[in-house]
Parts: sequence; structure tokens; C-alpha cells
Amino acid sequence: MNQITQQQAHKIWLTAAEKVKDRVIAPTLYRALELPVGIAVEGNEFILGFANQDIPMAGHLRSAQHRAIIDQCVSEVLNRKVRVRIIEGTTTDDYENYKRQQKAREATHVTVSAQREKERQIIAAWDQVGEQITRLYAKLQLRQLAQQRAEFMWESFRIINESVDKMGYNEESTEIEKRALARVFEKFATVVDIPSTMLAFEFFRLRKEGKL
Repeated sequence: MNQITQQQAHKIWLTAAEKVKDRVIAPTLYRALELPVGIAVEGNEFILGFANQDIPMAGHLRSAQHRAIIDQCVSEVLNRKVRVRIIEGTTTDDYENYKRQQKAREATHVTVSAQREKERQIIAAWDQVGEQITRLYAKLQLRQLAQQRAEFMWESFRIINESVDKMGYNEESTEIEKRALARVFEKFATVVDIPSTMLAFEFFRLRKEGKL
């Protein structure tokens, strides 16, 4: 936070609010302009706080109709371009608490985003396995013959087995991983006309017996 005190910040706001009133004819906005407290200037932001009971009035300042004018007026008083950030609270302590909350939210967002990206990669990897099997079937010659289809099934089991090893799939895998593998068996099932449950059963039986 820079050297501007809260008292100075509030004086800046009072001056800027008068400028806004000179440029906008909106009685409801006038009332809203009188409620907040200037708290601080940090970076390119002017921090403006509303008391808890007044926060509903902040919407008048946040509206697209008035926001640009308010930013402009505060910038003129400060003699540099800033954006007004509105928070709930009227003291520097309230602002520090707001920043801590924002930081926590951002950290949570990063964690959630990373988890979603990981899940997306898992799904994409298993989808590629399913597509590999369907492409293999599309190239299969004399697919109407039982022995050809049997060879295709054996090769498909080998592809799935390699993928299970590569991606570390096991009984402790996440629900996302289990659902992704289930979709592979469902794609497999559509081309050989065998229930996906039976294909999965046979695959894991062969795997446990070390025959893949």
C-alpha cells in the first residue's frame, strides 16, 4: 500500500464524488456516492468501502452506466489513471481482510483449475485409447469372420493392457479414471457387439492370469 493515508483517501473520494455529481443527473446515484469511505490507493486501484448495511447501494457505482465516469473522476483527482475497487468494509483492517480472502479464493481457484486440467488430461488419454480401438476395427479385413474378430479382440485387449500399465490404473484409481476406462470398454463393445461388462470381465481375468 502506498503512502496515502485513509484520511487522505477519503478526501480524494469526497472531491471525486462531487465531480461525478456535476456530470451525472441521477438522484439515486447521488445518495450512493455519499455512503462509501475512501480507504486506500494501491497500485492502479482506488479502494472504496461500503458499510455492511449500505453495500446494496454499491450497485449504483458498479453499474456500466456510471462506472467509467466514477473511475475518470477519481483519476482526475489523483492525477493518474486508476480503477475504483469497491469492498465491504470501511477501514484499512477491512481491506487487509478482504485481500486475505481474495488470496484464499485465488489459491482455491488455482487448485481447482489444476485438478480439472488433470482430469481433462486423464479423460483425453483414455479417449485416445478408445479411438485407437475403433480405428483398428475400421481397418480390419474380413471382419465378418469369427477368427478375424477374435484377433481384433486380442489386439484390443493388448492395447488396453498397455494403457492400464502406462497410466497406472488400479483398484485405487479415482472415479474419473474408472469412468474413463469404462468408456473405452463401451466403445470396444459397440464394434464387437458384446456387452461391455463381459469385455471388462474377460480383460481383467486375462490380466490377473498374466496372459496379456
